Amino acid sequence: MNTTKTTIESFYAPFNTGKTAGYDAILAPTWVNHPNDPGQTPDLAGFKAGVLDFRRAFDNFELTILKIIIDGNDVAVHLKMTGKMIGSFAGFPATQQVVTFYGLDRHELAANGKILATWHFEDFTGLQA
Repeated sequence: MNTTKTTIESFYAPFNTGKTAGYDAILAPTWVNHPNDPGQTPDLAGFKAGVLDFRRAFDNFELTILKIIIDGNDVAVHLKMTGKMIGSFAGFPATQQVVTFYGLDRHELAANGKILATWHFEDFTGLQA
């Protein structure tokens, strides 16, 4: 399997499992999250906390990778996220409904295959009641 694809899949797996320890192996020590997750710092510690925030706010949260596009050291990923919104998230109050929303991420990889930086955009319109 493509090493880059495996790295990218490993980046998203904790959203479904809650196990964030693997980030240390795939993210560069200077990795930066652009923009930082709501209420978190843009570094690894803030990102790990942000992943757990997702899991607390959505029951049965599931992140699905719809498409991965690899172009050298740049990787684009289209995502679908679903779950029952049981807690507030990113300024949106809990709806107690199953919601679906989408995201688009770009990752920059180093020559050693580690992720140097991530830029992301989520369309949160699906979170509105």
